[in-house]
Amino acid sequence: MNTLADQVVEFTVTLVRALHRVGQFEPATANFPRVRARLWKELGRLQRTQPEIGYLIGPPAVAGGPPELWVDGTSPMRVELRRIVGSSVGGAFILQLLEYMQHRGLVILAFSRGMTEPEWNAFLEIMSGPFVDKNPAGEGQRLSRALLAKKVVHASLVCDAEQTQVQGDLPWQVRLACARLLRDLRAEAASADFTPTRLLEQSERLIAGMAYSYFRKFDVVRQILFRADIVDRLLYENPALREVKALGLIVHGLPIVSLHGTTNLVFKELRSADQAPSEPAASVLRAITERMLKMPSSRQVDETLRAMCRRQIVPITRLPVELQEWVLAETWVDALRTDPAAEPPRGSAGSAPVRILQKGARHAFTQKMFPQATGILQRIWRIDQKAVPAVFDVATVEGVLAEFPEGAEEKRGALALLELGGQTAANATATVLTTSERKVSELAAWILTQMKGAGVAAALFALDQDIEKEETVRLLLGCVAGKAPESAAPAFVRQLAHKSPRVRRDALSALAAASPAAADLHVARALADPDESVRIRALLLCAGSGVGGAKVIPRAIKIVSEDARGAPPQVVRAAIEVVIRRWEAGTLGVAQAEAALCRMAAPIGVFGKLFGQTPPPAAILVTAIAALGRLGTDRAARLLVKLERSRDPEVAQAAQRLLDGVGEPTPIEPASSPDVADGK
Repeated sequence: MNTLADQVVEFTVTLVRALHRVGQFEPATANFPRVRARLWKELGRLQRTQPEIGYLIGPPAVAGGPPELWVDGTSPMRVELRRIVGSSVGGAFILQLLEYMQHRGLVILAFSRGMTEPEWNAFLEIMSGPFVDKNPAGEGQRLSRALLAKKVVHASLVCDAEQTQVQGDLPWQVRLACARLLRDLRAEAASADFTPTRLLEQSERLIAGMAYSYFRKFDVVRQILFRADIVDRLLYENPALREVKALGLIVHGLPIVSLHGTTNLVFKELRSADQAPSEPAASVLRAITERMLKMPSSRQVDETLRAMCRRQIVPITRLPVELQEWVLAETWVDALRTDPAAEPPRGSAGSAPVRILQKGARHAFTQKMFPQATGILQRIWRIDQKAVPAVFDVATVEGVLAEFPEGAEEKRGALALLELGGQTAANATATVLTTSERKVSELAAWILTQMKGAGVAAALFALDQDIEKEETVRLLLGCVAGKAPESAAPAFVRQLAHKSPRVRRDALSALAAASPAAADLHVARALADPDESVRIRALLLCAGSGVGGAKVIPRAIKIVSEDARGAPPQVVRAAIEVVIRRWEAGTLGVAQAEAALCRMAAPIGVFGKLFGQTPPPAAILVTAIAALGRLGTDRAARLLVKLERSRDPEVAQAAQRLLDGVGEPTPIEPASSPDVADGK
């Protein structure tokens, strides 16, 4: 099922066959278990790609004609089913499904992603059973109650009789959601163990069944909350439900993401941050506030409660002391825009003046009020110098870096402010680096580099976490390059298992610089890395400092003398660098170096050609010739004379330049440098 039409067709065929399986698929037959398994597979396959799919009976397309069947949940608007699947297949099953829903008295039949196999089997059993009530309205209500009793919450039915109770100028999504909620509440009230407390405990399940497909559409959620009084009027008809308030029940059952999204949407419509909302928005916001006051503290919950207080939805005295201080500090800082001499508030008995100042400084930073923030920091410094670093939490550093100045003087000024935060500011900057977009992350990396010791410590702490993003890890490694202490080795070793070869390569270099002793084993292991650039980096590290030499040097000799014609050219050139530099450093005997280089560079004789041997690429031979010139032994000189007569002009010219004394025995810079190869 590759397209939306394919999915709708396949599932509609499956649904129609399932609902008529009593006549087509006899449960007593031997193949019925296989048929049922196939039906479940088709449903699962659809729901892996679509959040939900629903069928709605709508008004006729032509006045006086038959009702149409619409598909919902697969597009922003309802789409007539024939427009999706094509008119040629309409007679095959669309009319059957429409007839089925009309006979059952249903206006909506919908399925949400997440349905379990037991739920699907229970749905088929209930929906394909024989009719019990000849009246379609009564039959639909019976089916709804049966599904509710079986706890099938991922299939939504709305009966025509229930849907017509919710009238008025309401969007169709709101009408159906309210109808479903009414149906479920009445069914709960009819149960023997009904209590208001139990109803509240079931609110999440009831609200999920009410409008599962609309939680991602905050505007629809807002409309449902604004029209909750319609449900209240209909609930009043049932004595058992007269004390139930639909607004409180819906808010209690909504996911937290819907609460925040709907609240932000209402605030956005109010525009002014100081504007008090009118009804019904005020009632909805009060209900959301009551729910959030009972929730555990989190950054998002706390910020929403503070906004509710500033908009006079909840009195400040109902907030925890911590949030009271935030509201007072934010109000004071906003007043500083027009009255620089405004004094900070004292707060309640449980408040501390320095804490209000700290929160005021944070708010000033996040609002880009840097002069005011500097003045507040000076106040804090005079009261308690140790309280200054606590200002620079993650949110504050995010506010500073979001619009960091570009001028040199301004940059130094902002950096000086951050440096007042010491290690606390550095740790917050490292957190911002790991969670922000690339531009902000690069800026945070620059800050850490400028903060020296505190920045290195913060970057190392971040490196000791599981970070999947390649660019983030490389930025952190760049912050500590050449500055990490020996104790940082475990953080670098951790990154050697990263999936990115660039990260493994950079971590290997950082490890070798910080702790050569710890790097010995890992540099040797890197020669088996599947990525060529990591192997080259390991060879070059050994060439430059001898790290891992006990195992790397023998491997490099083998690459040069035996594997030169089969190994990647860039790896061979790096191995040549190991041989010659380790000889120059005195850790490799001249005989071993001479034997390896001469064996690789020697021209192939008659017998070698008979056995199909081929010379190494010219680029490798040129590198080997430079190494032989630096070696300077008699055997190397004789070999250079032979290579001077090579048919390859590039090889012959390189040998001739050394013999004429033109070439200089400078250190080799392999063209295979990993950074060059990566274009970085």
